[in-house]
Amino acid sequence: MRLSTSRYIAWLPGVLLVAAAVLQPWLEATMARHMGLEFPLLFVIGWLTASAAGPRLARLIEPWNAKGLTALVVTALVTAFWMVPAALDLAVLHTGVALIKVLSWLVAGMLVGVSWRQAGVVIQAFFIFNWCWMTVAVGLIYQEAPQQLCSVYLVDDQWNAGAFMVFWAVAVFILWLPGAIKSSNLLGDSDDSSKTRRTN
Repeated sequence: MRLSTSRYIAWLPGVLLVAAAVLQPWLEATMARHMGLEFPLLFVIGWLTASAAGPRLARLIEPWNAKGLTALVVTALVTAFWMVPAALDLAVLHTGVALIKVLSWLVAGMLVGVSWRQAGVVIQAFFIFNWCWMTVAVGLIYQEAPQQLCSVYLVDDQWNAGAFMVFWAVAVFILWLPGAIKSSNLLGDSDDSSKTRRTN
């Protein structure tokens, strides 16, 4: 059963990457789908690639990735860069930049996938809070900006792209929070259970 699951995980990133390539014209037809669907899809593909690679990838980058800090910093820079409207324009207009975009998002997903657990809840919280705050702020700017920010997309599409960014910021925080509470024992469940065992 484990062997079949491992094979499935190993094939999944490649299948999704082919799907992303096939759907690229549709994904990049609007600013909202470009930022709200293609970017997360590429990131998830990278994350799944890290899972398929297993501990080998972690050992490879371990010398320069203590506590996952380097990987998370790189990921934060990648995500921040592709929030810039001019970067989005270049990715649509130039094939070379589009390739860099795809590779950078895949690498970002891989780095987070291999580094997230070793980072620990405190470092995770630092990056999650900063990323969510930045994403919400940029999303609101996209929604409120009266002028056209991207030359290849219409002004009306900016609001939808901004809404997608706010959605992903909230969704990521909600998905992260239960695990963070559990691992940091903010609810005190372990203490209560240990006291119960001592009493018994």
